[in-house]
Amino acid sequence: MSSAPRGPRPEPARIAIVVADGLRADVAAQAMGYVAALLEAGRARATRFDCGLPSLSRPLYATLLTGRWPLAHGIVANAQMQACGDTLFDDAHAAGLRSAVVAYHWFCELLGGPAFAPLTDRRRLPEGRGIVAASWYFEDDYPDSHVLADAEALRLAHDPDLLFVHPMGPDDRGHRHGGESDEYRMAARRLDMLLALALPRWHQAGLDVLLTSDHGMGRDRMHGGTGEAERSVPLVWMPRPDVQAGAMLELALPEAQTGLRDFLQRHRQLRRQLA
Repeated sequence: MSSAPRGPRPEPARIAIVVADGLRADVAAQAMGYVAALLEAGRARATRFDCGLPSLSRPLYATLLTGRWPLAHGIVANAQMQACGDTLFDDAHAAGLRSAVVAYHWFCELLGGPAFAPLTDRRRLPEGRGIVAASWYFEDDYPDSHVLADAEALRLAHDPDLLFVHPMGPDDRGHRHGGESDEYRMAARRLDMLLALALPRWHQAGLDVLLTSDHGMGRDRMHGGTGEAERSVPLVWMPRPDVQAGAMLELALPEAQTGLRDFLQRHRQLRRQLA
């Protein structure tokens, strides 16, 4: 069922953020051919940087959401089930924009409320953050194909301005087989193939797209430390190919993982200027 009619809103700065869990920068550059094609064609820009420490999922989910390092926001272990404070969703809500999320259930807990209950909370909406639709999964091997299909279903039903998508495939394969394995690399290839189907649809719908990751993956099937394989993550900026694509493409990319929230603010400002 589609969402209820909404009132007037500002000229939307529409964007999809894809956080590919556990995707190393080197593997992304080598295995993701569709993304590389956009880069070669001058339709995308890319950078890489070291993720925060400890290089663990829940602390770095909170870093991406809040723009603060783990020692600053206080979530430094995967076992810490607590809210992370104000986030990029709050910024979008304050700007009059609507968000939709497909993500692992730890994101739901970071955004507030009681502990996630799988039988009842798959569609739970965090209060007061402008999130109008959500689909939370709770099995690490939930397929990336389903994550992207869930995201497209929410986009079609709710027309969000901020679409936040969190596939887990690289992380799951990395924990099973290691960051140097064929299986891990294949997870990146599969995600690239899925993005090749989704991105043109999102671009046509007026969404710019940004791809990044929370952490990398070590040869020993783990992350959390300081090695390059565990810390180096990609960021790829793929604005929609319209008459303003050149100006949007030149938008300064974040210099650190803490810069995502500020990047979204600057994206909104530039879209307003170009409107």
